Amino acid sequence: MTDSKISFSKEIANTIGLEEAILLEHIREEEALGNKVSFEKVCSDITFWSHQIIEDALDKLIKTGLIIESNIEGNLHFSSKKVNQLQKSSSENKWQPEKEVLDQIHEYGIPEDFATLQIEDFKKLSLEKNDKELNWGIKFLRFVIKKWRFKEVEDNKRKKTQPMNKGWLPDDDAKNILVRSGIDEGFIDKEVPEFILYWTERKEESDIWNSKFIAHIRRQWGRFKDVKENDDLPSKMTSEWSPNEDFFDILELTDIPKEFAENSKPEFIMYWKETGQSLTSWNSKFLQHVKYHWEKTNKGQTPQVSKQIDKRIESSWKIQEERVPVSQKKLDVSSLQENFKKLKEKHQI
Repeated sequence: MTDSKISFSKEIANTIGLEEAILLEHIREEEALGNKVSFEKVCSDITFWSHQIIEDALDKLIKTGLIIESNIEGNLHFSSKKVNQLQKSSSENKWQPEKEVLDQIHEYGIPEDFATLQIEDFKKLSLEKNDKELNWGIKFLRFVIKKWRFKEVEDNKRKKTQPMNKGWLPDDDAKNILVRSGIDEGFIDKEVPEFILYWTERKEESDIWNSKFIAHIRRQWGRFKDVKENDDLPSKMTSEWSPNEDFFDILELTDIPKEFAENSKPEFIMYWKETGQSLTSWNSKFLQHVKYHWEKTNKGQTPQVSKQIDKRIESSWKIQEERVPVSQKKLDVSSLQENFKKLKEKHQI
């Protein structure tokens, strides 16, 4: 730049702006002449621009790396506006809520320690929103109250969350929902120990055990219904009996190996052949036998759980009277019960 002419790089002007291109050329000329460059010197040389324009252009050149800040003598390139902004930022970083605000927070039952922990997050959020510090007191009060209410909700939720215990039972509402949907109440009661065992071993906590139980029973009932045989006529157990394909489809949904079920079949057939009882659902009966026998032989059971499983096995093997066609010979119930007792001793059930 001379007294009569202004020169600048057209490429720089197209890239970052005209003022920046002119200022850059002027600073380079001053440095080439060995002159010290300062904000005051630039302002005295370029009188047709305001100090604010020069300041903004100089900051942009420094940020883009076209000039080095350390080459500018002193810190004079910062105007009073920049200094005020820095002072304001420093003031905001040191901001603390007034005693009156803390007293109001205490009136809401909020501990002062909790409020103090929220200060830094509040300041960061307020600075990002460019909020004025004059409004920070009341805004901090609202911020802390909102955080405290959220904490109360989470704490209450954690209090309601409990692990499964061995004495748990579904409430009456849960059972009524299941019974009204057509599920046998006896089936529901039999599934309680298995439900408790499953969730006890998982060591999970929940506040919706009844809802989980309803979902579990519906799944189990659906599987139980699926393995019922299509023939409604009762029949006796035979040596050639084998579970149908529906049984093995359901078995795949469990953790019980098919080989375990196959190995359980001879004892099952022998037992029910000797009882002489007729049933319409041998597949369902065999599924119960396999599932309960698998649980009983599974390692790591507590005595209480094992006792519950024994009761379920006892129930699943219990001889019950079923309606049979008139053409079939009626069984002597008392003799069947006696026979059942002998079979239990024989098979050590």
